[in-house]
Amino acid sequence: MPRFLLFFVLFTPIFAGAQTTISGTVTSTKKEPIPGANIILVDTYDGTTSNADGTYSFTTYESGTYALQVSFLGFETYTDTIEINGGELTIDIAIKESFNELKAVVISAGAFEASDEKRGTILKPLDIVTTAGASGDIYGALTTLPGATQVGNDDGFYVRGGSDYETMTIIDGIPVQNPFFSTVPDVPSRGRFAPFLFKGTVFSTGGYSAEYGQALSSAIILNTADMPEQTSSGVSLSPIFAGAFHTQKWKNTALGGGLNYTNLALFNAIFKPQTYENIKNVQALSGTVYLRQKTSQTGIIKFYGQFEGSGLGVRFPDVDSLDEGVTDDIFINNRYNYLNASYRELLGEKTTLFLAAGWSNNADSITFDGFSVGRGDDAFQVKSTISYQASDKVRVKGGAENWTIDNYQLAGSQRFESGYNLTGSFVEADIFITNDLAGRVGVRHEYTDILQEHNVAPRLSLAYKIGENSQLGAAYGDFYQVPQRQFLYVPDQVTSLIYEKATHYILNFQTIKDDRTFRVEVYQKDYDHLISFTPGAFQGVYEELSNDGYGYARGVDLFYRDRKSIKNADFWISYSFLDTKRRFLDYPIETQPTFAADNVLSVVYKQYVSKIRTQFGATYRYISGWPVYDPWSDTFLGETSPVYQDLSINASYLTRIADQFTVVFASVNNVLGLNQVFGRTYSTEDPGVYVDQKPPLVTSIFLGMFINISYTQAP
Repeated sequence: MPRFLLFFVLFTPIFAGAQTTISGTVTSTKKEPIPGANIILVDTYDGTTSNADGTYSFTTYESGTYALQVSFLGFETYTDTIEINGGELTIDIAIKESFNELKAVVISAGAFEASDEKRGTILKPLDIVTTAGASGDIYGALTTLPGATQVGNDDGFYVRGGSDYETMTIIDGIPVQNPFFSTVPDVPSRGRFAPFLFKGTVFSTGGYSAEYGQALSSAIILNTADMPEQTSSGVSLSPIFAGAFHTQKWKNTALGGGLNYTNLALFNAIFKPQTYENIKNVQALSGTVYLRQKTSQTGIIKFYGQFEGSGLGVRFPDVDSLDEGVTDDIFINNRYNYLNASYRELLGEKTTLFLAAGWSNNADSITFDGFSVGRGDDAFQVKSTISYQASDKVRVKGGAENWTIDNYQLAGSQRFESGYNLTGSFVEADIFITNDLAGRVGVRHEYTDILQEHNVAPRLSLAYKIGENSQLGAAYGDFYQVPQRQFLYVPDQVTSLIYEKATHYILNFQTIKDDRTFRVEVYQKDYDHLISFTPGAFQGVYEELSNDGYGYARGVDLFYRDRKSIKNADFWISYSFLDTKRRFLDYPIETQPTFAADNVLSVVYKQYVSKIRTQFGATYRYISGWPVYDPWSDTFLGETSPVYQDLSINASYLTRIADQFTVVFASVNNVLGLNQVFGRTYSTEDPGVYVDQKPPLVTSIFLGMFINISYTQAP
């Protein structure tokens, strides 16, 4: 019988006001009509696209002051403030052409954009939080794109046959350590950072820029928002969560902060998870602070800090003693601190300077059946880049960075420590040979003292335009990574290690026309020098530790998005086929790893009903299953978990409470109550005895509310 989690929140419904019709014409500054331009009211779902002659018209039930925004591929985004009071508004708009974004080919192999300004945009930040089944999590939404996949209850992010440690999250140029909340096995986690912190997201499934390193498979590049438009406040409410923030805006300065509290006591009192017993309620308290300071017309300083504390305790059945009712108790307490600061300025008309620094501290205190263990790290990173626009068709960028990372691991009375310093530098050039042919060529160099080794990584991307709306792309590159921290604690073993390596080969085709996007990409990824070992006698020591591992991943990714065919609807379909094998860690043979699935399908649909100001959404996922380890089988990883399927739905209702913009939202995960099995944990003492790895709940329902409080002037 499905178990349901239901959260209630009270809200006051506000009925629709008078209808207003907004119409006009969108043209270029040369008075040429622009067909297919996106016209929206910011902070609403109201809007439309321009017709073949540039005309547009849509209706809204909103009233008051709103921002009207117009965007079109290859043109600068236009924004203007308008007053809506019912009746009819005629607004003619001229937008400015942006060279190299309108007519020039775009380098896109391996990357999905999620910003509001880039040509070739795939997802906008709002799409991330309105995707059903993603629970407002950046990583959850990105798993609906081709190349990425969910792997059970694990808290990592897996891309194109790569392990979770092969993906790097980068905020304002600085790599982030521990981007997920700490958790225990079989209890799912999510990303630490809220989607609306960022103005844009780039999800690179491979072949990414020479500016970034230390990620064998993927880079998730997040850029924080610049100056806010006005002073505002916000409140989020649900029975398990409460949060509030305030941003104060002055002419050249913005200062803000927020506080969030989570407590699952209500959840634990009413509903019991199917895979474990809660013995300590999940509690978390986090705070944020941020500063934006304009230093000139073109310069800005940005600062962001986040501080968190959380804890939970769970009781699992011991798979080796199921008949006796033996359990394993696990408690974890986490403390996390994160700081990021950056400065960007134009030095003349053609040169841009960027400076950034970041610091993070993470500490996990874990108790397993009374035995204490722990882990933690401190990371400090600095970076500088300079970009030079040599001409309209040549742009050169170079820079350098330094990482200092200290790790520790505790096992009872034993303490293991490791630390290293890594320096990196890069240079790359974007060259538009013609408007139809472009290339990006770059090289990256790194050195780390712990391995006492250099690496040099060439990167190359090409793009060729084959029509008004279509292009071909290709990418190649070498990517290096220092071995994971758990292999760096014994100096005698580390001296024999080198960088792990992956080489990417990518070909793609992409067409974007009339709010429809189609993309197909084929790839080959070759792994060399992966860590390989036989387990040692105690934590932190591995026998025969070496870089003898190897492997490959190849496949095809398909993506189609359509915002045109169905009125007020937006949907996308993603499919990934993966063929991968590797011999690494303690694998005795080359085989498909436990985190890789052959076939992954995602279908996302969103429908806005303007009359009731509500967006409805649904997400369907299909995963063909993952390899399962059975210690009693003669074939290593010879079994496969059952097919995984999920249908999740959500709805967002836009209203106003006390004349403030409000969203009331509801979501249901696994609405059909399907039996979802990620894998099996086998007994090491009794052949054939196992426990299925499942989500904590069969079905979950969530209701909540967000209120945005804006001010025409400082309160």
